[in-house]
Amino acid sequence: MTQFKPLAAICLSSLAALISLLAASCAAPVVSYHPSGLPSRIAYSSDPGNVLHIYTIKPDGTDNRTTSTDDEVYDGMPSWSPDGTKIAFDSNQSYKYEIWTMSEDGSNRVKITDEKARNFAPRWSADGSKIVYVGERRSEEGANQLEIFSVNADGSDARQLTDSSGWTGEAFEEGPKERVRWNSVPTWSPDGSRILFSTNRDAGPSPILYTMNPDGSDQRKFGLFFDVDGTEPDWSPVTNQIVFVRGSAAKGEIWVMDGSSLFPLLTAKKLTDNIDNNGSPVWSPDGKQIAFVSDTYGSDDIFIMNADGSNVRRLTYDAANDRHPTWR
Repeated sequence: MTQFKPLAAICLSSLAALISLLAASCAAPVVSYHPSGLPSRIAYSSDPGNVLHIYTIKPDGTDNRTTSTDDEVYDGMPSWSPDGTKIAFDSNQSYKYEIWTMSEDGSNRVKITDEKARNFAPRWSADGSKIVYVGERRSEEGANQLEIFSVNADGSDARQLTDSSGWTGEAFEEGPKERVRWNSVPTWSPDGSRILFSTNRDAGPSPILYTMNPDGSDQRKFGLFFDVDGTEPDWSPVTNQIVFVRGSAAKGEIWVMDGSSLFPLLTAKKLTDNIDNNGSPVWSPDGKQIAFVSDTYGSDDIFIMNADGSNVRRLTYDAANDRHPTWR
């Protein structure tokens, strides 16, 4: 009998180690990597000292870096390029907010747009050839409008895709300056054939999601028969899932739905359910995780969670407002 005791001890020790390893692997956060092989990072905008700059951070919350130390220049709303080498963003560097691109460390800054009004919220196409963004404009009758534009990544061929100047309805007839007409936060379908965005064009109680062709044609409601109310959509190029926000400006929740379904609203599932305001959700490059913003601890912070809403982790802990994450 004694000759078997060491073997039994080894087996028990091995079993305990295996159980410990399995437990650790279940508890550990899922780590994603960019397809290019570049280290995974999340870029976001933050306003410490009331100066808005863009920062990048690892998905485990370490190695937080700023891309600028210039207190006279405000940068915000970043978007990683598909190959992970550039960040598109809006900046007042030219004394008006335009779309720019830069390298990860803030170098090689290039101005992409040059308009008289503010441009913001850029999003890259899947092939990296185009950028869609939101432009603040004013109609001839004085109505405030947010329209969606596209531009080639080198700054050429800028064109307006939406036009809300002709909208009608009681909600827009209270006076030209009473209600802002807007189309906002565009995102590309995985194959680049459609642009998904939110709009208040139907003047209902909540904005709804629309799609259009890359040239602005064929604008229609997303899905059949059922309006999908929501804002801030992000379309995963990996899983064809769409993450978006539903609720009010003060109390939003993160939802996910199937982007390939004819009835996407029927596939919608709520991922967050709390008293906090949650928004700005974006996918990780592998489609397994979602980064988002929440005011759980007072100011806005960046959080990440698994694609099913589990394993929520806080990334930023400062007193500033951290917003608009984008994941490489």
